[in-house]
Amino acid sequence: MASFRRVDTVTTVSFHNNLVVAAIAAFLALFPTTFVVAGNAADALSDDDKQCLGCHSYDGLKKDLAGGKTLSLHVQGDAFAKSVHGVMGCAACHAEVDLKTHSQTRKNIPSAREYSIVMTVVCGGCHAEALKHNQGSIHAALSGNGKLSAPVCTDCHGSHAVSPKTAYDTCVGCHQTAIGAHQKWLPNAGLHLEVVACASCHAPTAQRMVDLRLYDGVAKKWVTEMAGFRGFEKMARAIDADGNGLDALELRQLMRLINLDPAQPQKNLRGRIELRTAVQAHGLAGKSNAIKDCTRCHQQGAEPFQNVTVSVVSADGRPLRYKAQKEVLSSVLSVEALREFYAVGGTRSVLLDALLILAVLAGLSVPIGHQILKRIVTKRMERDAQSDATKKPGDRDRA
Repeated sequence: MASFRRVDTVTTVSFHNNLVVAAIAAFLALFPTTFVVAGNAADALSDDDKQCLGCHSYDGLKKDLAGGKTLSLHVQGDAFAKSVHGVMGCAACHAEVDLKTHSQTRKNIPSAREYSIVMTVVCGGCHAEALKHNQGSIHAALSGNGKLSAPVCTDCHGSHAVSPKTAYDTCVGCHQTAIGAHQKWLPNAGLHLEVVACASCHAPTAQRMVDLRLYDGVAKKWVTEMAGFRGFEKMARAIDADGNGLDALELRQLMRLINLDPAQPQKNLRGRIELRTAVQAHGLAGKSNAIKDCTRCHQQGAEPFQNVTVSVVSADGRPLRYKAQKEVLSSVLSVEALREFYAVGGTRSVLLDALLILAVLAGLSVPIGHQILKRIVTKRMERDAQSDATKKPGDRDRA
């Protein structure tokens, strides 16, 4: 009886889920999300910022430094307006500048590099926690030992055109030999470097998580939402009615809704090992302290798999994340959505393991059963032949 009740429950839940998906799809069709058409982003800047760009948008603007070197003063207005700092304006980082006297003021700057190092103090005004993590990093240690080429904030994040980047894209800009170095010891190094954030291993004290990111398997790239469109989060919140994170059934509903249009390439989820808080990525240790223990991820109950999010890349490059329950990684219901993510030993499904064992046993039973039956029949035939051979001629005639 229990098995019949379970089937009935699953059928009821499935019917309810179908109604939920249909309702959300109808809502989105009737009330489509607005798309923002962007013109020249610099037009949205404040009058003070436009005044700054009146000079600094000139491509050849520069400051002469000692030794015949120069410091570029050019700021691309549109790129600055689109950056994450655009909403704050020029004065947020250059508070010392007085527009009335700026053109007559001469600032003593020894070198462009030293100016970048000094400006890290300004970054710390807003990003105090990130700067604190950075002060304990290998980068800060190198800088403290007088190595001017050691990375500072603007080397990784840019200055005026600050925009989100993946850690991989940022790190390999300087560490171009890292790819070859990893290939010497790391199995399938290319895939690891693609789906494991550098800081996941190079910030060993940080906490990690699994981010299931929407992936287009046909185009072989991450799915990006268009500017002004927040359909992903709206759908996730609507499906996760209780607000406790997407469970396996709800994740399945979300993927069905995302793939509702059969004319579009079907999307699935590709997992990435990320840090739970991006600020911890600033506390990078030296390579000798990097994690090289495979079991940190490739074992049942590994730390990264205890926290799970589902995400899509936003128009400005930042991931839009929604909380999911950790059980989605090992549920049979998630198999279809997670075709692009499997960590050996880390994302095991007990039920799938059992089904696999049964399938293997069933596959082996056919040839084994055939051989056993063949032996039984052969022995029976041999006994009958021996019995016939031992019978007397008169007995055979009577038989």
